Amino acid sequence: MGARRFSRLVRKGAGVLLAVGGLLLIVRVLPLYLWPLALGILFIWLGWQLYIYDQCYW
Repeated sequence: MGARRFSRLVRKGAGVLLAVGGLLLIVRVLPLYLWPLALGILFIWLGWQLYIYDQCYW
């Protein structure tokens, strides 16, 4: 049972590190004029996720 917890912890930690690395890469590469587009896409995606959550779990 302890090995499963450790494996899950390692997997989650690696996922967080990859996500942070990807965000840093995007922040450094994306020009300033594209930020509103990126934020719009993010808001559309978040809204869709909330819509799906509402439909699936309620």
